[in-house]
Amino acid sequence: MKMKTFLISMIALLGMSVTSAQAAWPEKPITLICWSSAGSSHDLMARIVAKVSEEYLGQPIVVVNKEGGSGKVAMSYVLSQKPDGYTIMSNTRSMTELFPDTTGKLSIDDFKYVARMVRDPFVITVRQESPFKTIDDLIAFAKANPGKVTIGGFSVKSVDEGLVKDFEKAAGIKLNYIPYKGGSEPVVAVLGGHIDSVVSNPGEVNANFKAGKLRVLALATEERFAPFEDVPTLKEKGFPIVTEHWRGLMVSKDVPDEIVAKLNAAMVKVIAHPEFAQFLKNTNMYEGYMPGAEFAKLVKEQTAK
Repeated sequence: MKMKTFLISMIALLGMSVTSAQAAWPEKPITLICWSSAGSSHDLMARIVAKVSEEYLGQPIVVVNKEGGSGKVAMSYVLSQKPDGYTIMSNTRSMTELFPDTTGKLSIDDFKYVARMVRDPFVITVRQESPFKTIDDLIAFAKANPGKVTIGGFSVKSVDEGLVKDFEKAAGIKLNYIPYKGGSEPVVAVLGGHIDSVVSNPGEVNANFKAGKLRVLALATEERFAPFEDVPTLKEKGFPIVTEHWRGLMVSKDVPDEIVAKLNAAMVKVIAHPEFAQFLKNTNMYEGYMPGAEFAKLVKEQTAK
């Protein structure tokens, strides 16, 4: 009887200890895992979220880039860590292209979705010296020379590759898609003349576009937007393609709901912060806040497609 009473007391104390730890979180620095390369739009978002979040969470947030496997390396790493809220992860729409995982090791259900933070359009770009002055030039050459035009993008089975396939089908052309590990790498490749064109987000081309080193040929958006007001959308050219990226935060499914709620509350404040608003303006991204439950539903719907 005494042993039973002792065990009940110990279980109660452990429960109180766990609850106290969750209430006190965070008590030490947090690691934010990003699966893209430094300088990519994904990385830039992760770093501004980390910087502004410190103001509301009271602890430093260190961004660590873990590339490889189109995000699977980073996701596997996060799941291997203790689910205490001190290892979190930025995610992108590209993850919806990865499942079902053929290895059976990863699932979208392995994670809890904290909040969607931004929406990000796509642009098709060439270097300034390119013979393709318009998207019509590129299409005409590609029709006459199937598979000759190289176009870079982030990874395989990604939103980038999906956009290229949609463009090929709509325009009746065949391109040579070249995958890269990070969103900034194909931009560097097109600047160096190693590939003919690139599909990317505005934040990855803005600086070189403004410097006159890159030419944007088309926008995969509903309407034109600054600073590309003189660039047509694919819809204007007769191709009904509107492709939009999103980025947000997720954690292991075993992270306590109380911690996920605290993270989400902090992200609401980050979205409203002037520095975050300026970041969106500078990178041509759009505020795309969506709370955890809605975000999880979106991820599952897009994965199913």
